[in-house]
Amino acid sequence: MAFSLLVIYASLAFAVIAALAGASVEDTGTTVMVNTPGGLRPRSQVHHVPQGASIHHTSEAVHIVSNSGEIIHTNILDKTISSKGIASRTFLKPTRVAEPRAISTGYVAYTYFTNNSNANPISNFSSTWTVPGNPKTNHNQLLYLFSALTPASDDAILQPVLQYGTSGAGGGNYWATASWYLVGENTYHSTLVPVSTGASLNGILTLQKTYPAASGGNTTYTYNSQFTHSPYTTITVNTTEQLNWAWEALEIYSAQATTDLPTGTTPFNNINMLNTNGQNTPLQWLTRNDTADGFSAKVMVDGSNGGEIEIIY
Repeated sequence: MAFSLLVIYASLAFAVIAALAGASVEDTGTTVMVNTPGGLRPRSQVHHVPQGASIHHTSEAVHIVSNSGEIIHTNILDKTISSKGIASRTFLKPTRVAEPRAISTGYVAYTYFTNNSNANPISNFSSTWTVPGNPKTNHNQLLYLFSALTPASDDAILQPVLQYGTSGAGGGNYWATASWYLVGENTYHSTLVPVSTGASLNGILTLQKTYPAASGGNTTYTYNSQFTHSPYTTITVNTTEQLNWAWEALEIYSAQATTDLPTGTTPFNNINMLNTNGQNTPLQWLTRNDTADGFSAKVMVDGSNGGEIEIIY
């Protein structure tokens, strides 16, 4: 076997082992928490989705189903806990943590858009961005750069994510990619795949299939999130909700200084979006920024055919 393949397989094995070991753990006394793109979450509710498996999200439960149809894992949705607000809890004004961590935490710079056509939902949303240089300093910070789709109910988010640091999927002081699906208190991720500074990433979210509602049932939508450089980053989700809100974002946790982030900018370019009718989505981004720390998302080229968003550190 070629040495390069050995390196790739070893890296993937390390990422899976780190995730199973509960990387980035915080013990709150009663529940062990791990970091995710939705903040700290119970480790017992963070699950790896093997390659080839898929997620089936119904009104009652969330299942991980193997490619042979076997149910690998089931989470019953707790109706007593409101699952509304995955995006609204995170895509709001960032909060500051206690000193000496003087940098805001959460979603500090992002753009968002709502596609208002339920008859023609978003069918393809792709973005290209380059892996930044490593931060100059390390203080256990966790950085996420991603595109995402969410439903109008705001109870879930599907996202191809570039991370620096350690999350519930694994990681360390290096950049790595994975797809994530968060619904309510449940969190699912693909295998974490390390990437190198300067690598070009293409994150794609697609609506693959629509299954018409049976008598008395709901229409089911099959979505896929992936980075094109590795099949290990793929997650497929079956849900009864359309994902019609789009996002491009920078999210940070535990940064103590601006040197804990990259320098310069990270452009999200070649942004393309189509609806199910085959037409370009009438995309016009809105922005939210953390001006106190100087982080911002700037629309360089609006629209759904070769658009560009710039994240400024």
